[in-house]
Amino acid sequence: MREKRTFAERTRVFTSDKTLRKYFLVYEGSETEAIYFEAVDSMRDHIQISPLIKLIPIMRSYSEDGWSNPKKILDRVIENLEESRTYHITYETLLNRIMDYFYDMKVISTSKVQARRIWKAMCKICEEKCLKKLDSYVDDIEKSCSLILETLQEEYELGHVISDISNIIKEGGFTYAEGFDKICLIIDRDRESFVSSSKNNQYQYVVDKCGEMGFGLYVTNPCFEFWLLLHFDKVLELDRDTLLENPKVTAKRRYVEQELRKICPGYKKTSYRAEELVKDINHAIDNEKKFCENIVDLENSLGSNIGKLIMDMRAHSSPPASLPQKRGT
Repeated sequence: MREKRTFAERTRVFTSDKTLRKYFLVYEGSETEAIYFEAVDSMRDHIQISPLIKLIPIMRSYSEDGWSNPKKILDRVIENLEESRTYHITYETLLNRIMDYFYDMKVISTSKVQARRIWKAMCKICEEKCLKKLDSYVDDIEKSCSLILETLQEEYELGHVISDISNIIKEGGFTYAEGFDKICLIIDRDRESFVSSSKNNQYQYVVDKCGEMGFGLYVTNPCFEFWLLLHFDKVLELDRDTLLENPKVTAKRRYVEQELRKICPGYKKTSYRAEELVKDINHAIDNEKKFCENIVDLENSLGSNIGKLIMDMRAHSSPPASLPQKRGT
Protein backbone atom coordinates (compact mmCIF):
# COMPACT_ATOMS: atom_id res chain seq x y z
CA MET A 1 0.00 0.00 0.00
CA ARG A 2 1.10 3.56 -0.58
CA GLU A 3 -0.10 7.12 -0.49
CA LYS A 4 -2.05 8.35 -3.49
CA ARG A 5 0.56 10.51 -5.17
CA THR A 6 2.65 10.05 -8.26
CA PHE A 7 6.37 9.38 -8.08
CA ALA A 8 7.02 12.84 -9.52
CA GLU A 9 5.02 14.55 -6.77
CA ARG A 10 6.70 15.91 -3.67
CA THR A 11 5.26 16.57 -0.24
CA ARG A 12 4.49 20.26 0.24
CA VAL A 13 6.41 21.90 3.08
CA PHE A 14 4.92 24.63 5.28
CA THR A 15 6.46 26.74 8.02
CA SER A 16 6.04 25.37 11.55
CA ASP A 17 2.85 27.30 12.22
CA LYS A 18 1.25 25.80 9.12
CA THR A 19 2.09 22.12 9.52
CA LEU A 20 -0.33 19.80 7.78
CA ARG A 21 -2.04 17.17 9.89
CA LYS A 22 -2.55 14.15 7.64
CA TYR A 23 -5.52 11.83 7.73
CA PHE A 24 -4.60 8.62 5.89
CA LEU A 25 -7.81 7.05 4.58
CA VAL A 26 -7.66 3.27 4.19
CA TYR A 27 -10.77 1.93 2.45
CA GLU A 28 -12.08 -1.61 2.41
CA GLY A 29 -13.81 -0.91 -0.90
CA SER A 30 -11.93 0.41 -3.90
CA GLU A 31 -14.27 3.07 -5.31
CA THR A 32 -17.50 3.99 -3.48
CA GLU A 33 -15.77 5.35 -0.38
CA ALA A 34 -13.02 7.00 -2.42
CA ILE A 35 -15.57 8.92 -4.50
CA TYR A 36 -17.30 10.17 -1.36
CA PHE A 37 -14.16 11.34 0.43
CA GLU A 38 -12.82 13.02 -2.70
CA ALA A 39 -15.98 15.12 -2.54
CA VAL A 40 -15.40 15.75 1.18
CA ASP A 41 -11.90 16.96 0.36
CA SER A 42 -13.05 19.22 -2.47
CA MET A 43 -15.82 20.71 -0.30
CA ARG A 44 -13.77 21.14 2.87
CA ASP A 45 -14.65 24.84 3.15
CA HIS A 46 -18.37 24.09 2.93
CA ILE A 47 -18.21 21.44 5.65
CA GLN A 48 -15.71 23.37 7.81
CA ILE A 49 -12.60 21.21 7.58
CA SER A 50 -9.43 23.26 7.94
CA PRO A 51 -6.99 23.57 5.02
CA LEU A 52 -4.33 22.47 7.52
CA ILE A 53 -5.82 18.98 7.42
CA LYS A 54 -4.77 16.89 4.44
CA LEU A 55 -6.77 13.84 3.38
CA ILE A 56 -4.54 11.17 1.84
CA PRO A 57 -6.15 8.07 0.33
CA ILE A 58 -4.07 4.91 0.63
CA MET A 59 -3.82 2.99 -2.62
CA ARG A 60 -3.64 -0.78 -2.95
CA SER A 61 -0.51 -2.08 -4.56
CA TYR A 62 -0.59 -4.82 -7.18
CA SER A 63 -0.51 -7.88 -4.93
CA GLU A 64 -3.23 -6.36 -2.69
CA ASP A 65 -5.77 -5.72 -5.44
CA GLY A 66 -9.17 -7.19 -4.59
CA TRP A 67 -8.54 -7.56 -0.87
CA SER A 68 -11.72 -7.09 1.18
CA ASN A 69 -10.92 -8.68 4.54
CA PRO A 70 -10.46 -5.83 7.06
CA LYS A 71 -8.06 -7.80 9.25
CA LYS A 72 -5.83 -8.54 6.29
CA ILE A 73 -5.90 -4.89 5.21
CA LEU A 74 -5.15 -3.66 8.73
CA ASP A 75 -2.24 -6.08 9.17
CA ARG A 76 -0.74 -4.92 5.88
CA VAL A 77 -1.03 -1.26 6.92
CA ILE A 78 0.80 -2.04 10.17
CA GLU A 79 3.46 -3.98 8.25
CA ASN A 80 3.98 -1.12 5.79
CA LEU A 81 4.22 1.45 8.58
CA GLU A 82 6.93 -0.62 10.24
CA GLU A 83 8.77 -0.89 6.92
CA SER A 84 8.57 2.89 6.50
CA ARG A 85 9.94 3.35 10.02
CA THR A 86 12.84 0.89 9.70
CA TYR A 87 13.49 0.99 5.92
CA HIS A 88 13.53 -2.81 6.16
CA ILE A 89 11.22 -4.11 3.43
CA THR A 90 10.22 -7.49 2.01
CA TYR A 91 10.64 -8.51 -1.61
CA GLU A 92 6.88 -8.34 -2.01
CA THR A 93 6.95 -4.69 -0.96
CA LEU A 94 9.82 -3.99 -3.35
CA LEU A 95 7.98 -5.61 -6.25
CA ASN A 96 4.84 -3.66 -5.38
CA ARG A 97 6.81 -0.41 -5.42
CA ILE A 98 8.18 -1.29 -8.85
CA MET A 99 4.66 -2.09 -10.10
CA ASP A 100 3.35 1.20 -8.65
CA TYR A 101 6.10 3.01 -10.52
CA PHE A 102 5.32 1.15 -13.74
CA TYR A 103 1.67 2.21 -13.54
CA ASP A 104 2.48 5.84 -12.71
CA MET A 105 4.99 6.14 -15.55
CA LYS A 106 2.70 4.30 -18.02
CA VAL A 107 5.19 1.47 -18.48
CA ILE A 108 2.19 -0.76 -17.82
CA SER A 109 -1.08 0.13 -19.50
CA THR A 110 -4.51 -0.82 -18.18
CA SER A 111 -3.95 -4.34 -19.47
CA LYS A 112 -4.26 -6.85 -16.62
CA VAL A 113 -2.64 -9.47 -18.81
CA GLN A 114 0.48 -7.34 -19.23
CA ALA A 115 0.60 -6.54 -15.51
CA ARG A 116 0.20 -10.19 -14.54
CA ARG A 117 2.98 -11.19 -16.95
CA ILE A 118 5.41 -8.62 -15.51
CA TRP A 119 4.54 -9.53 -11.91
CA LYS A 120 5.12 -13.23 -12.58
CA ALA A 121 8.41 -12.43 -14.30
CA MET A 122 9.61 -10.44 -11.28
CA CYS A 123 8.56 -13.19 -8.88
CA LYS A 124 10.57 -15.65 -10.94
CA ILE A 125 13.61 -13.35 -10.85
CA CYS A 126 13.34 -13.14 -7.05
CA GLU A 127 13.22 -16.90 -6.77
CA GLU A 128 15.85 -17.83 -9.35
CA LYS A 129 18.31 -14.90 -9.33
CA CYS A 130 17.89 -13.34 -5.89
CA LEU A 131 17.21 -16.77 -4.36
CA LYS A 132 14.53 -15.22 -2.14
CA LYS A 133 10.85 -15.70 -1.40
CA LEU A 134 8.43 -12.77 -1.43
CA ASP A 135 8.21 -12.64 2.35
CA SER A 136 12.01 -12.51 2.70
CA TYR A 137 13.57 -9.21 3.70
CA VAL A 138 15.72 -7.32 1.20
CA ASP A 139 19.35 -6.95 2.36
CA ASP A 140 20.42 -4.47 -0.32
CA ILE A 141 17.43 -2.67 -1.84
CA GLU A 142 19.33 -0.87 -4.60
CA LYS A 143 21.23 -3.97 -5.66
CA SER A 144 18.09 -6.16 -5.71
CA CYS A 145 16.10 -3.51 -7.55
CA SER A 146 18.84 -3.18 -10.16
CA LEU A 147 19.01 -6.94 -10.68
CA ILE A 148 15.24 -7.24 -11.11
CA LEU A 149 14.99 -4.35 -13.56
CA GLU A 150 18.06 -5.30 -15.56
CA THR A 151 16.72 -8.84 -15.98
CA LEU A 152 13.34 -7.47 -17.06
CA GLN A 153 15.15 -5.27 -19.56
CA GLU A 154 15.92 -8.40 -21.58
CA GLU A 155 12.21 -8.67 -22.38
CA TYR A 156 10.87 -5.14 -21.92
CA GLU A 157 12.15 -1.67 -22.87
CA LEU A 158 13.04 -0.28 -19.44
CA GLY A 159 16.09 1.89 -20.02
CA HIS A 160 14.55 5.07 -18.61
CA VAL A 161 13.21 3.12 -15.63
CA ILE A 162 16.56 1.59 -14.70
CA SER A 163 18.04 5.09 -14.48
CA ASP A 164 15.30 5.96 -11.98
CA ILE A 165 16.01 3.21 -9.43
CA SER A 166 16.67 5.67 -6.61
CA ASN A 167 13.24 7.22 -7.07
CA ILE A 168 11.53 3.82 -6.95
CA ILE A 169 13.27 3.11 -3.66
CA LYS A 170 12.61 6.52 -2.08
CA GLU A 171 9.01 7.00 -3.12
CA GLY A 172 7.40 4.10 -1.24
CA GLY A 173 5.84 3.85 2.18
CA PHE A 174 3.94 6.30 4.35
CA THR A 175 4.88 9.85 5.38
CA TYR A 176 3.19 9.21 8.70
CA ALA A 177 4.04 11.03 11.94
CA GLU A 178 2.98 8.84 14.85
CA GLY A 179 1.08 10.76 17.52
CA PHE A 180 0.32 13.59 15.09
CA ASP A 181 -1.16 12.19 11.90
CA LYS A 182 -4.05 9.72 11.90
CA ILE A 183 -4.64 6.39 10.17
CA CYS A 184 -8.36 5.94 9.45
CA LEU A 185 -9.64 2.47 8.56
CA ILE A 186 -13.02 2.81 6.80
CA ILE A 187 -14.81 -0.52 6.48
CA ASP A 188 -18.17 -2.26 6.17
CA ARG A 189 -19.46 -4.75 8.71
CA ASP A 190 -20.41 -7.01 5.80
CA ARG A 191 -20.41 -10.46 7.38
CA GLU A 192 -18.73 -11.92 4.33
CA SER A 193 -15.66 -9.75 4.99
CA PHE A 194 -15.00 -11.00 8.52
CA VAL A 195 -14.35 -14.40 10.01
CA SER A 196 -16.32 -14.57 13.24
CA SER A 197 -16.08 -17.54 15.56
CA SER A 198 -15.41 -18.16 19.24
CA LYS A 199 -11.73 -18.79 18.46
CA ASN A 200 -11.30 -16.24 15.68
CA ASN A 201 -13.36 -13.06 16.04
CA GLN A 202 -11.77 -10.84 13.44
CA TYR A 203 -14.07 -7.92 14.21
CA GLN A 204 -12.87 -7.83 17.82
CA TYR A 205 -9.28 -8.19 16.62
CA VAL A 206 -9.64 -5.14 14.35
CA VAL A 207 -11.27 -3.08 17.14
CA ASP A 208 -8.56 -4.03 19.64
CA LYS A 209 -5.64 -3.59 17.25
CA CYS A 210 -6.84 -0.15 16.07
CA GLY A 211 -7.14 0.90 19.70
CA GLU A 212 -3.64 -0.38 20.45
CA MET A 213 -2.14 1.41 17.43
CA GLY A 214 -4.08 4.64 17.92
CA PHE A 215 -5.86 4.26 14.57
CA GLY A 216 -9.35 5.52 13.87
CA LEU A 217 -11.82 2.73 13.03
CA TYR A 218 -14.94 3.75 11.12
CA VAL A 219 -17.53 1.07 10.47
CA THR A 220 -20.86 1.09 8.67
CA ASN A 221 -23.20 -1.83 9.26
CA PRO A 222 -24.18 -3.31 6.88
CA CYS A 223 -22.37 -1.33 4.15
CA PHE A 224 -21.14 2.13 3.15
CA GLU A 225 -24.35 2.78 1.20
CA PHE A 226 -26.14 2.94 4.55
CA TRP A 227 -24.01 5.99 5.44
CA LEU A 228 -25.06 7.50 2.11
CA LEU A 229 -28.70 6.76 2.94
CA LEU A 230 -28.29 8.68 6.20
CA HIS A 231 -28.12 11.89 4.16
CA PHE A 232 -31.90 11.47 3.61
CA ASP A 233 -34.76 11.28 6.13
CA LYS A 234 -36.20 8.48 4.01
CA VAL A 235 -33.85 6.16 5.90
CA LEU A 236 -35.94 6.68 9.05
CA GLU A 237 -38.98 5.18 7.31
CA LEU A 238 -37.27 1.95 6.24
CA ASP A 239 -37.48 -1.29 8.19
CA ARG A 240 -34.41 -1.53 10.41
CA ASP A 241 -34.27 -5.31 10.47
CA THR A 242 -34.31 -5.44 6.67
CA LEU A 243 -31.65 -2.73 6.46
CA LEU A 244 -29.40 -4.68 8.82
CA GLU A 245 -29.99 -8.00 7.05
CA ASN A 246 -29.48 -6.29 3.68
CA PRO A 247 -30.79 -9.22 1.62
CA LYS A 248 -30.26 -9.59 -2.11
CA VAL A 249 -33.09 -8.07 -4.15
CA THR A 250 -31.57 -8.84 -7.56
CA ALA A 251 -28.72 -11.04 -8.71
CA LYS A 252 -26.27 -8.14 -8.33
CA ARG A 253 -27.90 -5.77 -5.86
CA ARG A 254 -28.81 -5.76 -2.19
CA TYR A 255 -31.60 -3.97 -0.33
CA VAL A 256 -29.65 -0.95 0.96
CA GLU A 257 -28.21 -0.12 -2.46
CA GLN A 258 -31.63 -0.59 -4.04
CA GLU A 259 -33.21 1.90 -1.61
CA LEU A 260 -30.39 4.37 -2.22
CA ARG A 261 -30.94 4.13 -5.97
CA LYS A 262 -34.61 5.06 -5.46
CA ILE A 263 -33.53 8.33 -3.85
CA CYS A 264 -30.46 8.88 -6.05
CA PRO A 265 -31.44 7.82 -9.59
CA GLY A 266 -28.42 6.65 -11.57
CA TYR A 267 -26.40 5.75 -8.47
CA LYS A 268 -23.63 3.24 -9.12
CA LYS A 269 -20.89 2.09 -6.78
CA THR A 270 -18.32 3.37 -9.25
CA SER A 271 -20.09 6.58 -10.27
CA TYR A 272 -22.38 8.94 -8.39
CA ARG A 273 -22.73 12.64 -7.58
CA ALA A 274 -21.09 12.61 -4.19
CA GLU A 275 -20.95 16.41 -3.96
CA GLU A 276 -24.75 16.54 -3.78
CA LEU A 277 -24.63 14.22 -0.76
CA VAL A 278 -21.79 16.04 0.97
CA LYS A 279 -23.80 19.26 0.85
CA ASP A 280 -26.11 17.57 3.38
CA ILE A 281 -23.38 16.00 5.51
CA ASN A 282 -24.67 17.68 8.67
CA HIS A 283 -28.00 15.99 8.08
CA ALA A 284 -26.25 12.62 7.81
CA ILE A 285 -24.36 13.29 11.05
CA ASP A 286 -27.64 14.08 12.83
CA ASN A 287 -29.38 11.01 11.41
CA GLU A 288 -26.45 8.81 12.36
CA LYS A 289 -27.13 9.58 16.04
CA LYS A 290 -30.53 7.87 15.67
CA PHE A 291 -28.76 4.57 14.97
CA CYS A 292 -25.81 2.78 16.54
CA GLU A 293 -22.50 4.69 16.65
CA ASN A 294 -20.64 2.63 19.25
CA ILE A 295 -17.72 0.83 17.61
CA VAL A 296 -18.13 -2.34 19.67
CA ASP A 297 -21.90 -2.55 19.21
CA LEU A 298 -21.59 -1.90 15.46
CA GLU A 299 -20.47 -5.51 15.09
CA ASN A 300 -24.11 -6.58 15.26
CA SER A 301 -26.17 -3.36 15.16
CA LEU A 302 -27.42 -1.16 12.33
CA GLY A 303 -25.50 2.08 12.16
CA SER A 304 -22.31 3.94 11.36
CA ASN A 305 -19.69 6.18 12.95
CA ILE A 306 -18.49 7.95 9.78
CA GLY A 307 -20.07 11.12 11.17
CA LYS A 308 -17.64 10.93 14.09
CA LEU A 309 -14.75 11.01 11.61
CA ILE A 310 -16.07 14.22 10.07
CA MET A 311 -16.56 15.76 13.51
CA ASP A 312 -13.02 14.70 14.47
CA MET A 313 -11.62 16.44 11.40
CA ARG A 314 -13.44 19.61 12.42
CA ALA A 315 -12.29 19.39 16.03
CA HIS A 316 -8.63 18.78 15.17
CA SER A 317 -8.14 21.56 12.65
CA SER A 318 -5.44 23.26 14.74
CA PRO A 319 -2.10 21.41 14.89
CA PRO A 320 -0.13 21.03 18.13
CA ALA A 321 2.92 23.19 18.77
CA SER A 322 5.52 20.55 17.88
CA LEU A 323 5.66 17.90 15.20
CA PRO A 324 6.96 14.37 16.00
CA GLN A 325 9.44 12.65 13.72
CA LYS A 326 7.78 11.47 10.52
CA ARG A 327 7.97 7.92 9.22
CA GLY A 328 9.03 7.23 5.69
CA THR A 329 10.17 9.76 3.13
